[in-house]
Amino acid sequence: MADAFINVVHPLQGHSRHIILRINGQLRVLQSPTPDALVEVQQAFAYQQPVIGVWDTQSPHVLRSVRIQRV
Repeated sequence: MADAFINVVHPLQGHSRHIILRINGQLRVLQSPTPDALVEVQQAFAYQQPVIGVWDTQSPHVLRSVRIQRV
């Protein structure tokens, strides 16, 4: 479960947007999220909803998906 996030709004030229989640003290990156995903993550943190990141053990710093748990 993420306890913080960074939204790179204006990436360097030639790079895609990404969201960085801090999970267990580690930074994990979701590359090329959809515009809807960006909004959903921001809203989840604003309303203190759990944001859960899923990654592959072969690439532990790259998120495969993000799940927002509505309570």
